Amino acid sequence: MTNEIHQDRAIEKLQQFGLREYEAKCFVALTKITQGTAREVSEHIDIPRTRVYEAVRSLESAGLVEIQHSSPQQFRAIPIAEAIEILNERHQTRISSIEQSLREIQQASQDEEASDRPEIWSITGRSTITTRVKRLIGEADVELLLLIGNESVLSEALYQELSSATSRQVDIVVGAGSEQLRKQLLRELPEEMVYDAELEWLRSDSDPTTPDIGRLLLVDDEYLIASTVRQGEQSPDERAVCGSGNCNGLVLVLRRLLTQQLPRES
Repeated sequence: MTNEIHQDRAIEKLQQFGLREYEAKCFVALTKITQGTAREVSEHIDIPRTRVYEAVRSLESAGLVEIQHSSPQQFRAIPIAEAIEILNERHQTRISSIEQSLREIQQASQDEEASDRPEIWSITGRSTITTRVKRLIGEADVELLLLIGNESVLSEALYQELSSATSRQVDIVVGAGSEQLRKQLLRELPEEMVYDAELEWLRSDSDPTTPDIGRLLLVDDEYLIASTVRQGEQSPDERAVCGSGNCNGLVLVLRRLLTQQLPRES
């Protein structure tokens, strides 16, 4: 039973990587029996023998199966490590193609209707917000101000992005919402970069249902993201608003607040 579960799971995953059902079944069968004829493949997995030939030819074209032209023909799957490398390359190619298509669609839309109106958007989810924060830090040209209000938003990836921005000569100021957070930041960041923001509103009160300020990020005085963190039963729930444009009201207000509270190098 366990073997059947692994087999079905492998077939399902291979289909997600672009193989058709019969192709996935043939590849799994050949991985299981090392090599075999169309009849032997058909006996090991639920696929008509006539469809084995069609599926194997397709797998051979993809570089996943080898054929011995004997009588009857013998088939065998390539080594698993090689197969994974080929599938990974196919997967990356598909992702690159999707990215290119989406960017072309986005660019065409922007060309059709360019707009300078300031906008505010909301995003939800720790991974989504973290990805946005990393991108904004990675695109910083001049300076960035970052306030940390909840330790759960700290990660090795954040420290790496800040280090990369430092190497680009970006002026960085990181504020901590508490002395404990400041000490934690100082373990990873230079002392001259980290300050105790001493902002009481960054901390939630004793009510556990009240969300904390998660992180406030202002990049080049134009791009801003502000998040809140609510402690959940399994993991923190993070939500954020994003703003851009130097005329955006949200950006203006928080920029003034941040620049007043955090030390700035002259």
